[in-house]
Amino acid sequence: MAHSTSEHYINQRFTKALSIVEHLPASSSFQPTKEEKLRLYGLFKQASEGDIVGSRPGVWDVVGRAKWDAWKRLEDMSSLEAKRMYVEALLNVATEVHKILT
Repeated sequence: MAHSTSEHYINQRFTKALSIVEHLPASSSFQPTKEEKLRLYGLFKQASEGDIVGSRPGVWDVVGRAKWDAWKRLEDMSSLEAKRMYVEALLNVATEVHKILT
């Protein structure tokens, strides 16, 4: 029962985190670095789709390769762990932004 409750809690926090990110205005002061964005992207993809499938994009697709690499690094991580880490990463970014603004 505790495992189920913990899983529900993580799923709930992940859903809330996605909603927050989705509703941020483009001009928001809440702007993660490129590295943080890639980390969040990889965690999101691992959480929602599991291990990456397919080949690494070609050398000329710099953005595609960076995204692919960010996701590939998380191979074998469970969906639940990726969700937990996504929330944690987002909270870390928010903390850094808060420090800058105060």
